[in-house]
Amino acid sequence: MTEAPAPRLIADAAALEEAARRMAAEPVLAVDTEGNSFHVYFERVCLIQIGAPGLELVLDPLAVDVKPLAPLFADPARLLVFHGGDFDIRSLRRDFGFTFGRVFDTMIASQVLALPELGLAALLKARLDVTIAKGEQRSDWGRRPLREEQLRYAAADIRHLLPLWDGLDKQLQAAGKREEAEKRFQKLRQVVARVRVFDPQGWRKLRQARSLDPEGAALLGALWVGREELARALDKPPFKVVGEQAMLEVARRKPHTLEELRKVPGVSELLVRKLGGILVPPPDKP
Repeated sequence: MTEAPAPRLIADAAALEEAARRMAAEPVLAVDTEGNSFHVYFERVCLIQIGAPGLELVLDPLAVDVKPLAPLFADPARLLVFHGGDFDIRSLRRDFGFTFGRVFDTMIASQVLALPELGLAALLKARLDVTIAKGEQRSDWGRRPLREEQLRYAAADIRHLLPLWDGLDKQLQAAGKREEAEKRFQKLRQVVARVRVFDPQGWRKLRQARSLDPEGAALLGALWVGREELARALDKPPFKVVGEQAMLEVARRKPHTLEELRKVPGVSELLVRKLGGILVPPPDKP
């Protein structure tokens, strides 16, 4: 099977203006996004993919202001088709203030129809005999330049979304479930971004936390809060600062020196430098 060419990355105002004109002529658009939550603390939408018959666009919102697309997304005369669109809609509203005139979600449609397949890859294989690669799922979408493999991956999720929508929509109507699905679509278009709230007592929910003695529990609590503060400062996900198993091991071992802290599996030199002062008790003064 011939590999699809990498789509052009739209990363300047002139190209975006041309793309917007082409999108405005389409009554139905497939929409997807890629974010960088796996790599940063403060997540952003890093790509917006838009598809229609004969149209395959990958927009770079890190390079060009995509807010001119807002009227296209808000227009109730245009249907926007997502798969698992809850995340996409929340993210687009959060980053760009987009509102959504009319939406269809192929995952929601599959749930209403009680289909055994809900994931996009499984649905495309079962209904269209299409296989899509998922090798770039954990890519750092915020890093530039993007590789051709990343662009191909990003475009693949929208390439077959409209044929999938068409079949599911007809099935909903035939089953008398289109109204039920539409009620859920209406709720979807109103979702807003979730505010990230840090729970300083969240460490208590970790497995094995209850087995710690009071000193170890206090150490884990301090590490839990320190990790969050360091993650924010470094713009990294907390798990990339230090993993939960390493945190529990620190709490169990209760290191008394920085050298002992360094020997805990999963503890980086960065963690020792930044948080060693709160994790290791100061030496007794003579």
